[in-house]
Amino acid sequence: MATEVIQLRTTLSVEQVKKTFSATLQTSRKVEFGAVRASDNPFEERTDFDAFAELKTFLGGWLVQIYITDRTDVREIQLAALGSTPLGRAWRGLRYTYSLKESRQRVTSVVEQLRSADAGLQIH
Repeated sequence: MATEVIQLRTTLSVEQVKKTFSATLQTSRKVEFGAVRASDNPFEERTDFDAFAELKTFLGGWLVQIYITDRTDVREIQLAALGSTPLGRAWRGLRYTYSLKESRQRVTSVVEQLRSADAGLQIH
């Protein structure tokens, strides 16, 4: 699965980031949230909070993961957009795959909402 990660730094609390993540991505009742399995965490360092949001549809959906590390005065956030590769979609078809483009758009929406809550948001 293809993955694109954006790294951010914010002064918002972990709770504020969590609320922004869930409120931004809860676009329908079909959106599911859950914890990321430890084996799926691509980062070497342990995080203080991790979760995913996904929308599965018959013709493809989207998947976004968030990892938050609390550094006392700042929170480091990794937002990962995940999607099926073109080869994977060709091999399995569109049924129940994730669109990287749609996932990227969801990450952009979360970043915009975080930026509106924290004008000092830094993107790395």
